[in-house]
Amino acid sequence: MKPIYFAAVLILGISSIALGQYKKGSVEAKLIELDKAWTFAELKGDRQAAGALVADDYIGTTQRGEIENKTQYLAQFAPNADMVRSDDYNVRVFGNTAIMTHRATVEGVRNISFRSTHVWMKRGGKWQVVAHHGGQILPPPE
Repeated sequence: MKPIYFAAVLILGISSIALGQYKKGSVEAKLIELDKAWTFAELKGDRQAAGALVADDYIGTTQRGEIENKTQYLAQFAPNADMVRSDDYNVRVFGNTAIMTHRATVEGVRNISFRSTHVWMKRGGKWQVVAHHGGQILPPPE
């Protein structure tokens, strides 16, 4: 349980830094908070929490280039000991749709850095991810 508690503290601490670029209470800040909650749900293996943030018609492109729907995405869930630091958020809101990009560094079982693009839509009063694309950041060639 301690690793999950530490992950929560780390994510919340980094959240305050990431939110600093957007006005508190703004849609952009809210979406960053939701993104952090999504990451925390993934780390805990919490299908219910993640499922609430991902739309039923979700389409994702994994870092391996595979396409997955919501059922396939949630089927892979299992708690893990990875720590994730996310930063470099850019959120653009267009009415009930928002496009978010950010960088993340995973440390622990998997040691990788990647960039993600999420498309969020506000439906029925709540924001959900309808599309995601992730790509690993490779080291520069030698």
